[in-house]
Amino acid sequence: MKKIAQRPGSRDARDRDLGELTLAALALERELDRFEELAATARRLPLDTRRGVERAAKATTEAAEGQSQVNATLGALVAAITSARERHEANALALQTRGEEIRARAEEVSALYERFSALGDEGKLINQLVQDAAASQREAATPAQVRALVGDIEGIEDRMSKLVEIARALNQAATAATISDLAEQTDALRQQVAAAKNKLGLLRKGLTAQLEDASKLN
Repeated sequence: MKKIAQRPGSRDARDRDLGELTLAALALERELDRFEELAATARRLPLDTRRGVERAAKATTEAAEGQSQVNATLGALVAAITSARERHEANALALQTRGEEIRARAEEVSALYERFSALGDEGKLINQLVQDAAASQREAATPAQVRALVGDIEGIEDRMSKLVEIARALNQAATAATISDLAEQTDALRQQVAAAKNKLGLLRKGLTAQLEDASKLN
């Protein structure tokens, strides 16, 4: 039987880069080719002499052994296919699980960012109120106008206090959910509003002191 010459180590080097399924398929193909050659040889040998009969019998025995080897490699291929299917099913299940995890996470993040958006809207309203108060301060020339301004500032401070508490609660929720960017944004907003509230409180106290001084003069 004629064999194809191969460079030493060439098949081993190639096989190292192939997967289990491919290797099993290649092994089956090699054994099928070998069995086919053995069977063809057994069929070709003449039976017109004792020597011919002996050679044919030997060739038939070798072909039968080759058939057993084909069956073995076929079983190995079936096992490799089963392993590949199980691996694929495991990967598909893992991907499905990850998809569900991502959807749940997206819903959680979306809900928290909706709350943050509401905080932003309230912050814009408060900022407008502060600008209005600043304009009123420039125009406040009488005690009555100053008292009205102090009342407005107290209302703004109250809204700021609520906004600070809501931002703190949202920061805690974002931290618990390990949403780091939102946690940083809510904490920055909380500090910014708290600082603005402190400045506004100082202004209110200064205006209140002006009213008290004016009442003493009267």
